[in-house]
This record gives sequence, structure tokens and C-alpha cells, in this order.
Amino acid sequence: MQKDIKHWTITRLTSLPLAVLFFYFLAQGEYLTTRVRMEFISWLQEPVATGAALIFIVCAFWHARLGMEEIIIDYVPSKNPQIASLWINKIFFFVLGVACLYAVCDISFSKV
Repeated sequence: MQKDIKHWTITRLTSLPLAVLFFYFLAQGEYLTTRVRMEFISWLQEPVATGAALIFIVCAFWHARLGMEEIIIDYVPSKNPQIASLWINKIFFFVLGVACLYAVCDISFSKV
């Protein structure tokens, strides 16, 4: 029961920054939808934009991983496939999250 409460709490806590950052990125729409790549890169190199992107990536992938865990637990009836699916889920979201973090850091700290 304690594990379920922790899981529920972390899911809710990761959704809070996502909601706030959604409105931040919505307000920054002119930079996100620009057709000029260098405008987007110069915007992403600003410290606030970089920090917001990094926080958004961490929270989004963590939140997605937790959500997929719930789906796997609810809909995979056998124990062994469930355990394998949970490990694949963790590895999948970890690799994608690290790739996104690397991409943002590479853009943010490069000299263009």
C-alpha cells in the first residue's frame, strides 16, 4: 500500500511542473514555431529557456514512465511478461530522456 501511495504522489508531483511549463512554452510560441533555426537555437541558449526545457524533459519522461507502469501492471496478467515489460519500460524512457537531455545541453552550451 505504501508503494502505491508513493507512486500516486510522484505522479501528481511530476504533473505540476508540466502544467506550469506548458503555459511557459505556450507563451514562448513565437520562438518554438519559427521557421528560422537560428532563432530557436538562440532562444534555447538562454538560461531560463534551457532550464525550463531540462525540467520539462525530466518531468515528462518520468511522468510518462509512471503512467506506462500503471498500464502494464493493470493489463499484463502474467508475472514474467509483466516484469520484463516493466524493465523495458524503464530502459526505454531512460534512454529517450537521456537523449533529449543531451540534445538540449548540446544546443544550449554550443557556440553558434
